[in-house]
Amino acid sequence: MICVDARNEIFEHIELFDSPAMFTNARVDRSTVPDGLFCYDVRGSDDDPGALCVMENHVMVNHAGTVIGVVDYQLEKGGYKTIGDGINFLGDEITLDEFCKLHGVKIGEPKKGVLDALKENREKVAKQPVHKIIADKQKTL
Repeated sequence: MICVDARNEIFEHIELFDSPAMFTNARVDRSTVPDGLFCYDVRGSDDDPGALCVMENHVMVNHAGTVIGVVDYQLEKGGYKTIGDGINFLGDEITLDEFCKLHGVKIGEPKKGVLDALKENREKVAKQPVHKIIADKQKTL
């Protein structure tokens, strides 16, 4: 299952239950969503997977998209929230940075994902002299 990086995605600007939010048809890697924003998957119907029916924390079957907003939408006891008429597409595209500036959202740093940790480790190793890497390897053997 391929997920996009929220920091690099172009979203559709929406209002979700009268609050500003963003929508994409893609699955979003939760580790790329900064603290201070809330991310939910959207489930489509069995008859029309593109129809936006309910929001859930994670959708495996009939995934219709992902919404990111400034509000915790408080899922119901069953782990979902019916969208119904609660979504309004505003007709323009927006990036995560543009959204935050437009709506005055102060966001924290993105959560560290596995790929970020691997990249940091690779960069750290690349900066070490080769003889130090070999010596460290021999110590662990």
